[in-house]
Amino acid sequence: MAFPFRLLTPQGIALEGEATSVEVPTVDGPMAILPGYTNIIASLSKAGVLKAEIDGKTRYFAIFGGVVENSRDHGCLVCVEEANDGYEIDMARAIAARDRNLDLIQAKNNSDDVLKARLKLAKALARISAKELSQGKQ
Repeated sequence: MAFPFRLLTPQGIALEGEATSVEVPTVDGPMAILPGYTNIIASLSKAGVLKAEIDGKTRYFAIFGGVVENSRDHGCLVCVEEANDGYEIDMARAIAARDRNLDLIQAKNNSDDVLKARLKLAKALARISAKELSQGKQ
């Protein structure tokens, strides 16, 4: 049994199809949505990995901010600020961003810079995880 699923960004539809399960990172922790799941709206983490079993394939996306809405009648809708397909992520660039932001955090120059670096670090780690999961490495 499957349900309609859509992953939306400001640029448009990032992923759409019939899903048998969707896992999202919410501010309260991971949430799995399965067919017949209750109606719910939840805030998503600032950075994390979405996993969707869709149209017979497992897909991973690094996602940033947003909300998830599930309705028994209309399916699952995930609206995010940004979504990066795990297959398309440039691993070298993500690792460089991780290392650069770790250095900024360790330098502790300015509290605002550290807060920005922590968010950028979380995004880089989400991209690395999505890429590794897409390649079957985790």
